[in-house]
Amino acid sequence: MSNASIRRLIGGLGTVLILLICAVVIGAHFLTGRNLQRIDVSSYTTVKSDGANGYVATLDVDRMIERERLHNPTESEADQYPEIAALRGLSVRITQRGDLYELETVTTGEDPTALLKKHGIRLVNTKWSMQGAEMRAAASQQPERSGDLDFSAYVKTARTANGYTAAVDVAGMLRDAGVDPNADPKTDPGARAIRSLDVACKKTGNGYSMQTTSTLQTVMEDLAAAGIRIVNTQWTWTEAEMEAHLGTVTPPQTPVQPETSAPTTPSGTFNDVPGKTPAATPAPTTPSGTFNDVPGKTPAATPARSANAIDTLYGFDQTEVRKAIRAAKEQKYGSSYESSEIRYNYFAVGNETAAHGNVFRIVYNITTSGGTEYLIADVYDLELETGYTASDVHLRTETDRTAAKSTADLKDYTVYTLNEGSMVFPENKDKSPFDKDGLVMAKSIKESLSYDELWDIPATDDMTLLKLLGYARNEMFARGGHKFNDTSNYYKYFKQFSWYKPTGSVSADALAEKYPATKKNITTIKFLENLIRNG
Repeated sequence: MSNASIRRLIGGLGTVLILLICAVVIGAHFLTGRNLQRIDVSSYTTVKSDGANGYVATLDVDRMIERERLHNPTESEADQYPEIAALRGLSVRITQRGDLYELETVTTGEDPTALLKKHGIRLVNTKWSMQGAEMRAAASQQPERSGDLDFSAYVKTARTANGYTAAVDVAGMLRDAGVDPNADPKTDPGARAIRSLDVACKKTGNGYSMQTTSTLQTVMEDLAAAGIRIVNTQWTWTEAEMEAHLGTVTPPQTPVQPETSAPTTPSGTFNDVPGKTPAATPAPTTPSGTFNDVPGKTPAATPARSANAIDTLYGFDQTEVRKAIRAAKEQKYGSSYESSEIRYNYFAVGNETAAHGNVFRIVYNITTSGGTEYLIADVYDLELETGYTASDVHLRTETDRTAAKSTADLKDYTVYTLNEGSMVFPENKDKSPFDKDGLVMAKSIKESLSYDELWDIPATDDMTLLKLLGYARNEMFARGGHKFNDTSNYYKYFKQFSWYKPTGSVSADALAEKYPATKKNITTIKFLENLIRNG
């Protein structure tokens, strides 16, 4: 073989090798999901009353196929589109926990995530929560109003010296939501909510980060009350996309005031609530102005220490403070997160130089469509007789796990780690969480349990509060004769007691028929278990 032939062969092999490398890189790019079509499951879910003080959820796959421009195969084509079959196998399950309703996407077959990813589809917002008021509003949506509004569709951009800015077509949104542009915001929650909306535009390395904002603390409640759902509240546009959305915005009409009203001066600003004369320098109504931030006052740089703050969690009912933190988390993220769990939990007692008497901290691991981040939620100066709301919670986020776990900012405090909702207190050193019959809450089949006494269960190094709550819940079933699986830890534990006489499977309803108090007690314990595990 001549030298020229060898060079041509090597050159040909090099070309093939380069093409193979390109194919691998391109394939890897798609397999990582960067170009996956995201489908928001919650935006295609409708909630209706079941006629018996409950709710049912329906996933409208036909509407999903139409709006997401997916192929709707005929019966003869069905085998060629397994991803559509997978979508049609999905449904939404509702679980009630007190006044909170948890909605979760479930399937009749195998987990379709890998199959959908293979066909370029990624489901987001597959699990979310709604308060009772939100469920009632969703179940009674007025048909003449649009249930879903794509917020990004109402955003127009304009060039500036430093790039671009953005504004919201409030008038168009009012029109498409079926809200009378002349409606009085004082009496129409839909008008009040939509008129409060704006958009924050921030230059980033990938383009422009866009986020829905509101000047109204009750925007989520008002939207729900009006049967309006805002979707696509956070997104990123490239320079080309910002250019493509150039346009002017028509301000909404000023609502007609009753003849008896005093004359008013329009504010002239884009999203001010009409009907009020603005102050020369309007004060912000939320700490940062972002759409889902926790309403309330921004904490002072050095808050005053509370002399009455508790110095131990032993016997302290943590329910309200944990519920407040959960509410703050949900207000911040809305439905834009896919999952969350408590990663770290601390209780810090301040010394004489500390800014607070104590700090109660939960660190969440939050998974959103944009990735994973850590949310640090603090409540300062817990007191025994004080109620807590989302406005008492102070939030910040970290992207680094080590930074999120760190308690370096609590150098003037004694920091305790709460393991699964509890820490071992000196008061509990010689106490057993079980009585002589091996029960955690012997009264549970006859009397109602309170949150206060459940938090008071003495945890040990080996038995955390979360584990003990599991025993407290299952001992009710054991006393009702439920037969646990032979390999279950509960079966291995309960079988050592003479009172345990299993007769077969016992449901919660069957148990409640015999012991009515157990219905409420099981719900109460399960609520606390979820609060400790997921916030």
